[in-house]
Amino acid sequence: RENLRNPDVRSDARGVDVFDVGPAGRHFVEMQRNTLLFLPPEKHDQVRALISKAFTPRSVEQRDGRIREVIHELLDRVEPKGRMDLVPDFAFLLPVIVICEMLGVPTEDLPRFYDWAHQSTARGEIGQVTEQTIREGEEATLGYAAYFRELIEDHRRRPRADLMSALIDARDDEGRGLSDEELVGSCYILLQAGHGTTQDLLGMGMLALLRHPDQLAFLRKNPAALPTAVEEMLRYDTSVQISQRVADVPISLSGVTIPAGEVCVIFNGAVNRDPEVFHEPDRLDVRRNPNPHLSFGLGRHTCLGQSQARKELLEAFDILLERFPNMRLDETKAPVFRDSLFLRGLATLPVVF
Repeated sequence: RENLRNPDVRSDARGVDVFDVGPAGRHFVEMQRNTLLFLPPEKHDQVRALISKAFTPRSVEQRDGRIREVIHELLDRVEPKGRMDLVPDFAFLLPVIVICEMLGVPTEDLPRFYDWAHQSTARGEIGQVTEQTIREGEEATLGYAAYFRELIEDHRRRPRADLMSALIDARDDEGRGLSDEELVGSCYILLQAGHGTTQDLLGMGMLALLRHPDQLAFLRKNPAALPTAVEEMLRYDTSVQISQRVADVPISLSGVTIPAGEVCVIFNGAVNRDPEVFHEPDRLDVRRNPNPHLSFGLGRHTCLGQSQARKELLEAFDILLERFPNMRLDETKAPVFRDSLFLRGLATLPVVF
């Protein structure tokens, strides 16, 4: 908390260096430098201020009806089968459909994004990249860039009431807008961050409930406790395991001095299991309150989409528990976690109902 709240500590382009594997991966690295995560402070604040308007609690509340509608549409597809893989059939599709509609991306283009999204996530796993993940990461980056450039040009010709048109029209105090590279980077990170972590949180949250039948039974009988339960699921198994920060001045933490310019790696997942803060931190307790987890970060880089993520998680669990009261793990197929470091999440979660 001390690190994240420090006004001298921020995320900037130096954090991209951990992804640099040389010329073979240059397109992915260049794309990252133009995302909100790694923009220079002045540009970051300009872009963040603009995008944040779409994610205020009031704006999210206005989308509540559409979120519930999408949830029911997705569950209608799988209900006749009596089973689904909750990750690709539901957890991926819900947030990606919602963010695409906000951004102005036609939902019929979703099949094109499925491979790109997973390849880009895999490329961002430092220390685990292979020649294949580098190659696929480059292909995904080039695919995203070409697609968004085309869509941005279409929005310039035919402006509409969506987030992409708002980004195109944005100007700073001196009348300067975002470059094409910054526009592409902004669209990319909105799509990736707008679905990836929510997908992970939804899948891992449901797995945690299914593995703790007493907690699940309590929620079925007490649906009003869901908001508190969502916070506990966010704490118990979070998607963003690692954050990177850097400062232009030396910073001191617990008697250790981190030199200016050094990238500081923060383990969010460990913070959420701190026994000095959370009683029995390794136990899932859907009634835990207070619950000061750091799953959405803190300070100037607090997750922009946390209100929307909470809303999507709350509505998803509410409707899943109501529509599928007998949901259980598929005993013939075990859940599988992705081999990941930065973003923890499930690749598959087979369930029957």
